[in-house]
Amino acid sequence: MGRPDIVNRTLGFAGSVAIALGGVAAGALPRRDPFEDWPLIRELRAFPLAGVAITYFGLVLLCGAWLRMRSTVDGQRPADLIKTLLWWAAPLAATAPMFSRDVYSYLAQGAMVRQGLDAYRWGPSTLGGPLALDVPPIWQDTPAPYGPVFLRCASMIVAVTGEHTVVGVWAMRLVALAGVALAVACLPGLAARFGVPPQRALWFGALNPLLLLHLVAGVHNDALMVGLVAAGLLAAVRDRPLLGAALIVAAALVKAPAILALVTVVALTRGRRGALIRTAAGAGLAFIVLQAASGLGLGWIAALHTPTTVRNGLSLSTDVGMLLASAGHPSAMAVIRLVAAAAGCALAGWALLRAPNPVAGLGLALAAIVLCGPVVHPWYLLWPIVPLAAGLHHPPPAAIRLSVGIAMFLLPFGAPTYPQAVVAAMFGTVGGILYLRLRPPLPTLLSTAAPATPAPATP
Repeated sequence: MGRPDIVNRTLGFAGSVAIALGGVAAGALPRRDPFEDWPLIRELRAFPLAGVAITYFGLVLLCGAWLRMRSTVDGQRPADLIKTLLWWAAPLAATAPMFSRDVYSYLAQGAMVRQGLDAYRWGPSTLGGPLALDVPPIWQDTPAPYGPVFLRCASMIVAVTGEHTVVGVWAMRLVALAGVALAVACLPGLAARFGVPPQRALWFGALNPLLLLHLVAGVHNDALMVGLVAAGLLAAVRDRPLLGAALIVAAALVKAPAILALVTVVALTRGRRGALIRTAAGAGLAFIVLQAASGLGLGWIAALHTPTTVRNGLSLSTDVGMLLASAGHPSAMAVIRLVAAAAGCALAGWALLRAPNPVAGLGLALAAIVLCGPVVHPWYLLWPIVPLAAGLHHPPPAAIRLSVGIAMFLLPFGAPTYPQAVVAAMFGTVGGILYLRLRPPLPTLLSTAAPATPAPATP
């Protein structure tokens, strides 16, 4: 194995630092922030548009480092790539929430559960108080679409952090980081099962900018779902279908789409004596135990439609439906969404049957369901990326391009855009591109930071 890619590691770290600084100035900040009057932070927040530009400059550096690393990844050790991941993730784990305000909804919903309010019937406005204050207006009166495992986890966090929003955000980030760590720990073992070099799996699945931006910086509960799915799949390939099924059910009780991975557990253990029975038993037992332990009932099933209220331009079916509705066909939205959902399910079934292996099939099936769905968020793309990284020898070029393109989609404050912020983002993007094209990314001395092993002396 060659030495680690020091230049691109440091370039990506510089990008992460810039993104983190942009988050301090223009992230998804709470209304009551104990740090707002601190020196330097106060000065940064006086220029939020500069924060947007700095964020996009950093995004270009981080994505550029990731793309440049692709040509050198086969010569690196998995341990070197994990070290690079730690360097890139550390600044993002220390900044404010970015690109989304969902973490504030998690805290408010956890507080509702803590107080005995039905989060599957009422929205955070029923709760009131400081934790509901930071929930975006669109979610104030909507029920929680998350499974009972996650809501119970959120209520346990609120039991410790109380109404201290910033402390609650840090606690939620620790949960997200645990999910990321679980996924990263499982990726090499999963990849080895299908002959995929672990370096490629880590490059595409763990160092992917979408994971860093939306699971580490964005604090999404998808991190816990993805980590549990990866652990369940690894258990299945190691001939432990009961444990694998239980972990997949736990993931589905965080976010429901994870349930599709049960098909993969069955496929991975097919032909082994009693595997189907053990898989079904593990899934059923896990569901009964976890659902009963949560004490929250089955209201989460009816609330799964909540995310479909979003219109962010990333769902093709919703965009086409809105266009037809504006042209005088008010029922077009429902019809187009139904047709797209059916197409997504058909493509998912085809992928599960025709993919080179069951894990790759799961990735392709989840990709079809996400891209044909009525709402697409950037972090939803991480559902297929992790299994694709473990199941395919070469990541699809379209998936690589989509990862970079979607990484640039959201502004750092996770709220509706306004023209000045878009202009600032364009300045930052252009500045980052010019930096990569017109200058060496880092001083030349960095390329010699890890000296080569000296040749043995000639006798």
